Amino acid sequence: MDSIGKKIDDLRNQYPILREDVIPLDIFSFFEIDLGLDPIPFDGLTSRYQVEAAIKADFTGLYVDAEQYLFMERGPVWKLNRLRFTIAHELAHYFLHQSFPQDKDFSSVTGFARWSSDYGGKKYIIEQEANEFAGRLLVPYRRLNEMFEEFADEAKKIIPHFLANEQLRYQFSERVAPRFGVNTGVIEVRLDRENLWPVS
Repeated sequence: MDSIGKKIDDLRNQYPILREDVIPLDIFSFFEIDLGLDPIPFDGLTSRYQVEAAIKADFTGLYVDAEQYLFMERGPVWKLNRLRFTIAHELAHYFLHQSFPQDKDFSSVTGFARWSSDYGGKKYIIEQEANEFAGRLLVPYRRLNEMFEEFADEAKKIIPHFLANEQLRYQFSERVAPRFGVNTGVIEVRLDRENLWPVS
């Protein structure tokens, strides 16, 4: 996973829109303007393939469930946050996994969807990498750590062993999630993965 961190650092240096001090990250502008990827509304993508977005087999665009596409501009905050993570996940495939499908002949979305449901037996690894990429991209460690340290300084005064309090951990996650434009669960995963406040 160190290679994912390095890739994200490289991207932050290359694209000012990805700087750590700019949160929440405008992932929609990034993929459309900076990367030049076309968003392609796709009717029934979620109901037919159980995904809200999918990178095209040739990596020139991004299919987005037609209903979800409307939320890129407006919509319930939790759905916008979920879509932001999904897009970041798909961008992980764009940056990390382009070599996988290049030797396949995909003549249809269905063919690509069928192949990508298994990725030649590497689905678990590829999806874990994509989730880690999305989490690290949207929730920069330095910013999360700053918020955690500030919270910890106050919490210690009231509850000396606050790290053992899972409810408090959830409340912290719930409080900071909107600042990153993600849902609470993403923060909980980052606290665990970054070893800031792992589940006891």
